Amino acid sequence: MAEQPARTPARVVLVDDASEAAGAVGRALANGAAAIETRSAASLAEALAGIEGFDADVILVGSEQLGSQAGAAPRARSAANGAVAALLLAYAPAFTPELGRALPDGVDVLLAPFLPELVRARIHALAERRRLQYQLLERAVDEELLKLERDVQIGRTIQLGFLPSSLPEPKGWQVHACFRPAREVAGDFYDAFELVNGRRLGFLIADVCDKGVGAALFMALFRSLIRSGAQQHTSLSWMDPRSGSVTEDKDWLAGDPSQRRQSLPTIGTGSLMNAIAGTNDYILANHMEQGYFATVFFAVLDPSNGTLLYINGGHNPPVVLRTDGSSESLKTTGPAVGMIPGAKFRIGQTRLRPGDVLFAYTDGVPDARSSDGEFYGLERMLESVHRGTASARELIEGVEAHVTRHIADAPQFDDITMLAVRRQLTSEADEASTPSIAT
Repeated sequence: MAEQPARTPARVVLVDDASEAAGAVGRALANGAAAIETRSAASLAEALAGIEGFDADVILVGSEQLGSQAGAAPRARSAANGAVAALLLAYAPAFTPELGRALPDGVDVLLAPFLPELVRARIHALAERRRLQYQLLERAVDEELLKLERDVQIGRTIQLGFLPSSLPEPKGWQVHACFRPAREVAGDFYDAFELVNGRRLGFLIADVCDKGVGAALFMALFRSLIRSGAQQHTSLSWMDPRSGSVTEDKDWLAGDPSQRRQSLPTIGTGSLMNAIAGTNDYILANHMEQGYFATVFFAVLDPSNGTLLYINGGHNPPVVLRTDGSSESLKTTGPAVGMIPGAKFRIGQTRLRPGDVLFAYTDGVPDARSSDGEFYGLERMLESVHRGTASARELIEGVEAHVTRHIADAPQFDDITMLAVRRQLTSEADEASTPSIAT
């Protein structure tokens, strides 16, 4: 005959009011009670408050101590801590109509004589009932968690759909990006898209404050608003030297107007200014209470000559690495987007010459931490960037590998996003356009 599994001990709190009935119940519990763990309390209130380190299945209480709120008390405790409250078992020498009227719903009754076998059987039955209630609660929680997990996975899929499946690469240019969310969904994003029928390239990298689902929702909103704003204002003839509106030696950098040879033409602010300022105004007009904002670097590139116009809205300054070993930091030209009503954004300008590469990133890169809490750091990041300027892909993959080694087995605390834009040397561009000859 198979051996019966050991019974899980039932945990009982006996409210001992020093009555004869309480003494009889206590003796019944003590008589052969190897499968019952017992604690005592001086009152029902003390028992309901809980005994530290003891998760009671059953509270044994004299019927005269039950009040009209006795049944509500454990239910209130259950709602407060999210657990299944201990079940009440009232003991009494005899049953009376008054006892029946006084007993609240959900309270069982144990009547004399308090035979040890009967008392223990009732205790174990109630303890088993409570365990079943726990199982039902856990199953409901598991089902709810599965629903949430499915929703998060759907959100992740939708969010990844907002990122470009491929990056446009005009002739003579390389563009590569990396996106590693710290959670299932992220607040970082990047984008790259053609403007003016492919004659211009717009690209951006951004970081929405906070993490998780809220940041991911606003990431989708920011990305959509910026792209929509840029593509509604694509008349960039003022950027074209052939248009006569500007020449390459004009000084476009924001600053003291008296020190500039020419101000930015009104049309020129279209894709940049309207996209960023419009997004800023919309977020603050419609979502100020939520308190979300984003740091954004948004640039428009003329692939024909390397002219780069940009707005840096509070973002980590991208760095331009020159072929002569020097570098240029593209510092902020305005505040974070969605932070200040009516914020003023200036347009900055630089130029990428053959062999130059622009590297943009979010703060998850320098803020990546090892298992002992050491930050990856800006200096270490820039050292890694300088080692990989032969191609945009090599640069991004090199930095990502270096960051991964630094993090090792530590958890990733923040989203990691990087974007590189490199202008090829003339010889590289010629080789790329020359068809290979089969041998």
